[in-house]
Amino acid sequence: MKPLSSAQHSTVISLLQEGYSLHQIQSKTNVGKSTIGRIKREMDWNKENNMGGCPSKLSHRDKESIIRQITTGKLDNAVQATNFINNIIPSPVTPQTVRNALKENDFQAITKKKRPLLKKAH
Repeated sequence: MKPLSSAQHSTVISLLQEGYSLHQIQSKTNVGKSTIGRIKREMDWNKENNMGGCPSKLSHRDKESIIRQITTGKLDNAVQATNFINNIIPSPVTPQTVRNALKENDFQAITKKKRPLLKKAH
C-alpha cells in the first residue's frame, strides 16, 4: 500500500466537495474506493452518527412527563403510565415502549417489601 501524495489527497477532497461519487473519483484519480471513503469520513468527522432504527414514538417531552408522574407518585407502573400518555399523544404506544423510556432514565422495576402498616411501637 503506497502512501497518498498531498496533491492526490487535495484532488480527492476537491472532487468530494464538488459532489462526485466514490466510483467517479476512483476513475479520475486512480485512488482506491476505500481510501476515498476514509478521506470522506475524515472530512465529515463532526457529522452526527445516526444509530439507525425507527424514530421513537415518544418525544423527549413525553418521556419527561411520564417520569414526572412516576416520581411524584401519581402513577405506579408502566401500564398506568401508558394509559396516561396514550390520552395525550395521537399515536398509541405499548407498555414496553414506556418501560424502555423509563429504563433509558435509569428507572428499574422493583417489588416493594411487604410490611405491616402498624409496628409494635404504635
